[in-house]
Amino acid sequence: MSRLAPRAVGVRMAYASVPAAVRRWVDDCLGSRVVQARTQRGGMSPGCAARLVAADGRRAFVKAVGPELNPQTPDLFRHEARVLSVLAAVPYRPGLLGTHDDGDWVGLLLEDVDGQHPDLSDAAQARVVWDIVATQCDELTPAPSELAELCSTEPAAPVSVDTRTVSASTCRWSAAWQDMLVDPGLHLPAWAVPVVDELADRVAALPGRLSLETFCHWDLRNDNLLVRADGSAVVVDWGMSRLGPRWGDLFVLALERAETPAFDRWIDQAERTHGADQAQVTSLLLALGGYLAVRSADPPAPGLPSLPAFRRREADRFLAAARRRLQGGGNLGASPTR
Repeated sequence: MSRLAPRAVGVRMAYASVPAAVRRWVDDCLGSRVVQARTQRGGMSPGCAARLVAADGRRAFVKAVGPELNPQTPDLFRHEARVLSVLAAVPYRPGLLGTHDDGDWVGLLLEDVDGQHPDLSDAAQARVVWDIVATQCDELTPAPSELAELCSTEPAAPVSVDTRTVSASTCRWSAAWQDMLVDPGLHLPAWAVPVVDELADRVAALPGRLSLETFCHWDLRNDNLLVRADGSAVVVDWGMSRLGPRWGDLFVLALERAETPAFDRWIDQAERTHGADQAQVTSLLLALGGYLAVRSADPPAPGLPSLPAFRRREADRFLAAARRRLQGGGNLGASPTR
């Protein structure tokens, strides 16, 4: 099976370094002491993410983090725990076995998935993953009422990351574009500088045009996807999930091929089956690419030393894709479903 290494790779904490109270909680949930822990590579969280084996042979996956590692990540884990407690049990999502929250450290114990990250340049793997994501888009349209309510109300306490709607995200991205107007050459590629006003206007119009009928995962990188030995696909890590358009997760999945013309063919497929709006897709590429370009100049966040470079690489990919689409595309490559 061909595989690509995850692009997003942070610095993980070893399971043995997790606070003893969290490890006791894991043992209690499993009903047996953990005797083996293997750190899972991929993803930006500085916390622990490990495949576990208990003394009685039971297997599970644990993710745990405290605010001293990164102040935002515990809120993402809390959000994921709430989401997974509502989502229906399906073969393409691991079940939630238990949660821990002592006010500082947050942990999730999940069913272990015996699989590998997919190579989305491989037609067979791309087809399997695309079909599962499309199925999930349909399953979560309209958004389950509890999740729609979660994303439509202000949190009871201040949170470090807003995970309510895609529109809220695009408002933040648009603000970054307005900041860039002062010195567009500082962050944007040369082709975008002469037309920066036009591009910024396009991004500014985006938030009010996006529909919010679906509960979207909104973080479908290859490191949040697994393919089992039997070829079935699994979606993991719901910390960034929010309300968005029905085609939102197909767009996010297609971003894995943004630097290739295949991205455009995938979006054509999403337009046919899920009503993807081609103009909004191009505007999303611009919005997210510009935002990441600006944020790549920030100092590394606590526990995330590789984040600035990751943001710059992603910004370059997304802005190049937007340019390709604005100039008319060309050969759009192979569809993920055929």
